[in-house]
Amino acid sequence: MEYTFRAVTHTPGIIIWRIEKMELVQIPEKSFGNFYEGDCYVLLSTQKMSSSLSYDIHYWIGSQSSQDEQGAAAVYTIQLDEFLGSTPVQHREVQNHESDTFRGYFKQGIIYKKGGIATGMRHTETNTYDVKRLLHVKGKKRVIATEVEMSWSSFNLGDVFLLDIGKTIVQWNGPKSNRKEKLKGMMLAKDIRDRERGGRAEVRVVEGDAESNSPQSMEILNETLGERTSKLADGPPDETADQEQKSNLILYHVSDADGEMKVTEVATRPLVQDLLTHDDCYLLDQGGTKIFVWKGKKSNKTEKQAAMARALEFIKSKNYPITTNVETVNDGAESALFKQLFQKWTVKDQTQGLGKVNTRGKVAHITQEKFDASLMHVMPEIAAQERMVDNGSGQVEVWRIENLELVPVEPKWLGYFFGGDCYLILYTYLVNGKKCYLLYIWQGASCNTDELAASAFQAVDLDQKYGGEPVQVRVTMGKEPRHFMAMFKGKMVIFEGGTSRKGSSDPEPPIRLFQVHGSD
Repeated sequence: MEYTFRAVTHTPGIIIWRIEKMELVQIPEKSFGNFYEGDCYVLLSTQKMSSSLSYDIHYWIGSQSSQDEQGAAAVYTIQLDEFLGSTPVQHREVQNHESDTFRGYFKQGIIYKKGGIATGMRHTETNTYDVKRLLHVKGKKRVIATEVEMSWSSFNLGDVFLLDIGKTIVQWNGPKSNRKEKLKGMMLAKDIRDRERGGRAEVRVVEGDAESNSPQSMEILNETLGERTSKLADGPPDETADQEQKSNLILYHVSDADGEMKVTEVATRPLVQDLLTHDDCYLLDQGGTKIFVWKGKKSNKTEKQAAMARALEFIKSKNYPITTNVETVNDGAESALFKQLFQKWTVKDQTQGLGKVNTRGKVAHITQEKFDASLMHVMPEIAAQERMVDNGSGQVEVWRIENLELVPVEPKWLGYFFGGDCYLILYTYLVNGKKCYLLYIWQGASCNTDELAASAFQAVDLDQKYGGEPVQVRVTMGKEPRHFMAMFKGKMVIFEGGTSRKGSSDPEPPIRLFQVHGSD
């Protein structure tokens, strides 16, 4: 086993293997993001979490891969999990249905290639120009590029397409594609140029609603694909998750005491953490869109190793699509995505907030006095009460909760808070040359319960990344402590509602009323 996983080190990063003749073969980093439809892969992601390492193992199944290759990928995933002390989170990924976590590893996007190892397909060598392919680029948040038939019939009006002929890459933007898809397509084209062609390939762009403005590029397209003889279709809409289906949660207890798998329904939403016992394994069914397998720390080794197989049996018994995403989580190392599905989740030794938080129906009247650092020493009780650790001149990092994950706030929005959002603010300051941390959890008055829960879970994860050193402070909108306001140098603005996230459909009100307060 040590020889098989000889590439595994204690260095954060990603390692990818492909199943070749039932053996694991590591692929070069320059090929990351390229997956053959006829193959299966195993990916290991290693991340540093304060003083320890965390691991995620993904096995990826190509749409044209064989059952033997799929089985081999599953077996190697179990072996790698055991090799790493049974601590990793395991994920089953199916082509076209990957998790956001998996797609997030490939910032420039994922490319699906036709063929596989059985047809002699090797991962691309740099500076190879003997290429002729058409890529269909789709996706707003995470880009997926699929190799399609070299024909105008593969095109549609709503997406972006890349014609790659080695020394030239032509990007064709559908008239109904949006700005973000066009940008993602360009990033992918440049990534192919730089990573696979050593920077020596020309990238051209054609706007589908203004083809006459790019005669040379259109000539390349028509010479390669032939003349277009019919109108292009609108194309399928971007897939969106059915939120109602996702909210349909059922927790099952799994046992095989008699040598036969038994699945017993335990509870439905709302779920509480106490339903999970350390001696057993559980399946959490998210409406058939995703299956979580929770492995109790005191469950036996056989049950833990069979967790993924049990999930696949469950999917089959429920007649769910074979593409259903599966994630196994370990007792005590649950992902934020898993924890937010429970009504309340507490972590051992988790730093608690500052007592009871008061809600409010109107904007609170806040009296703010000019800050005097000397008062921190003369009146230490005031400094303690207001958490005035310093004058707010330390380092400030701000994240917003978006889709239950942390998204860095753009510099131009620092100090702006919207009532429809939740934020995490990490404040770093020095005491006798040592770094100390305050972690503020700011909760908008009109944010939803999922975001409130996610802000708490993400705070725990961020706290753990810093070795449990940050002091967590929960802040309710309109009840900001003195130090919180000092961090933004008197330029803090709170909006009653709305959101700062991109793509918000909320119209901007024509008139706003602001309450202004502060000091000279």
